[in-house]
Amino acid sequence: MGLTEADTSSSGSSSGGSNVGTDGGTTAEPAPTTGGASTTTGNLSGAFETSDLTTGGGVPTTTNEGPATTGPGPDETTTGTTGTTGDGTTGGQGKPPPDNATDENLLVALIGDQGTGSDTKAVYDLLLSEKADMVLILGDFDYGDDPDAWASEMESVLGDSFPVFGVIGNHDTDAWSGYQDKLQARLAKIPGATCEGDLGVKSSCTYRGLHFVLSGLGTKGSDGDHEKHIAQVLAADDHLWSLCTFHKNQRDLQAGDKPDDLTWEALQTCQNDGSIIAMGHEHSYARTRTLTDVGNKGAAHGATGMPELLEVGPGRTFSVVSGLGGKSIRDWDSGLHGDETWWASVYTGNYWLKNGVEEENFEAEHGALFLRFYVDGDPNAAHGYFKNIKGDLIDEFDIVHK
Repeated sequence: MGLTEADTSSSGSSSGGSNVGTDGGTTAEPAPTTGGASTTTGNLSGAFETSDLTTGGGVPTTTNEGPATTGPGPDETTTGTTGTTGDGTTGGQGKPPPDNATDENLLVALIGDQGTGSDTKAVYDLLLSEKADMVLILGDFDYGDDPDAWASEMESVLGDSFPVFGVIGNHDTDAWSGYQDKLQARLAKIPGATCEGDLGVKSSCTYRGLHFVLSGLGTKGSDGDHEKHIAQVLAADDHLWSLCTFHKNQRDLQAGDKPDDLTWEALQTCQNDGSIIAMGHEHSYARTRTLTDVGNKGAAHGATGMPELLEVGPGRTFSVVSGLGGKSIRDWDSGLHGDETWWASVYTGNYWLKNGVEEENFEAEHGALFLRFYVDGDPNAAHGYFKNIKGDLIDEFDIVHK
């Protein structure tokens, strides 16, 4: 593909009166009504060999040489259409898929800002019930600087070999080496997964045909180094689908009052490449329409098209915050965001906008974003949805790669 803080506490409120927590920012007003590293190879037996290939980043690059899984998982529905369950079809139009395509019906879950306890475990249960093939954790794992406790709780639901990838969050920095070790050990058990660089901080990964950048921009390391790394790995990659993942975000691209912690240059590089932008940090869910001019607020960041149909490709992307992994739920800040026109869907403690239509009388719950790639036999088609732990379909949309 071509080139393309610590949180401070305050109170928030939910229209439903439950599951609303705090993690920085001000209480929102009621929402408006709007229409030198080594390369490691291994297999499932856990026997590994290390060479002296230098990849940079200071952490071993792990390549698991086990056979990659192709097609749907053993329990996945292979007929039907994409819909409220997010299930795709195996399709099959008589043409071999391009070499840079994902596996057919690959289902990726994205969650951030987890914490620990019943809500966090319910989100893990949701991943299993949706039959996700992998999860990308968008930072802030347990808020307790306890990698052992975080890993133990996750394994109690997902087991010790479920494909998990993660990016560093601001609440992970003090014990990062421990979290990184847990992620590295899990990576070594994922057949076909490859990550190069400083895992979870400045790394480029592929799994089942999906490429994703795990960037600590705004959390660990200099902005310039991260901008350079993102530009280099996206320029060198030719996968059809790619994601830029961060913990931190920009104020214009989230529903609350978090400040600008990334850089527009980095996000413009992702847009130029046609890579989807996924972030955490703000404890809510917020998805834009298709964006063609990221960073240009005066032009609404180039927002275009229908809220339920997104386009990605060179110069076109969309951004999403998925920060309802279990910690708390924050409010929509109408004072900051009430006049913004680039939103497709928003789900917070006090405001729910679903593809441009405001929903009422809801009780916000934690949940996960799911992206299914290569649907209906078309490697250029994807389907996304956000589902909460009660099984409610909060958002649903289609994506076309052009």
